[in-house]
This record gives sequence, structure tokens and C-alpha cells, in this order.
Amino acid sequence: MTRLDEVTVVSETPETTRIEAVWFSYGHDPDSGYYDVFERTAVVLVKQDAGWRLHSEEFLGYQ
Repeated sequence: MTRLDEVTVVSETPETTRIEAVWFSYGHDPDSGYYDVFERTAVVLVKQDAGWRLHSEEFLGYQ
């Protein structure tokens, strides 16, 4: 199971926004057993006439 744990707006202009998010995941893998992990991701959103769209996504590692 995965849930959004934290969201931070890192930078913002009228046309773009960079957001960093922390996702918490936990579960069970048959090969490695139970796990829980915090995963950091950054996304850049670009403003368009119809709203915002995803421009890029970057994996920032685990906490």
C-alpha cells in the first residue's frame, strides 16, 4: 500500500511549479518479507490553457 505523506512546493513561477513529495509504502514481498519505505519524488508542472500538466518527474531516493 502507498500513501502520500508530505508535499512541498519548492519553487513556483506563473508558468511552472516544482513540487517534492514523500510517499510512504509498506507491504510484503514473498522474496524479501515485510517492508516499509519513504520514497522522495520531484515533479515539475507546466501551466497550460486547460490547467496544469506534468512536465517531468524525478526519483530523489529513499529516506
